[in-house]
Amino acid sequence: MTRWLPNFLFMVLGFGAGSAHAAWTYMGHLDGNSVLIDRSSIVLKKRNALVWMLTNYSTVTSQQLLSSTTHLEFDCDKNKVRYLQIYGYEGQMQSGARLISVVQSGAWVGVEFGTVMKSFQQIACTRGPFIRPEGVLNKPPK
Repeated sequence: MTRWLPNFLFMVLGFGAGSAHAAWTYMGHLDGNSVLIDRSSIVLKKRNALVWMLTNYSTVTSQQLLSSTTHLEFDCDKNKVRYLQIYGYEGQMQSGARLISVVQSGAWVGVEFGTVMKSFQQIACTRGPFIRPEGVLNKPPK
């Protein structure tokens, strides 16, 4: 009976450690803050794409945050984005206590050409069956 216990604990700890971490990739700066994307979180739903964004703030915000994660939904055909969830943390990279939780979807807004958000849209919307003809997502608005 005591032989299987260490093996079982090792397996549980090994599986649990790998599933809780996002694979953040640096994307750039937005208003002086570092912005990262979790490419492994991209989910395709019909003509929309969902992805998680992490923002590390350069200074403490008025809400006492040093980082936040935002669940984004892109309408890949209409070049729009909205926020599905936002969580704020007292430390960088989602560390420390969670101070803010907003789970109410925001309004759809346009994605502007040449922004970090446009880069997020391109990554999320061109994954899988959403591959567009070359240049479609890169065209600036008329």
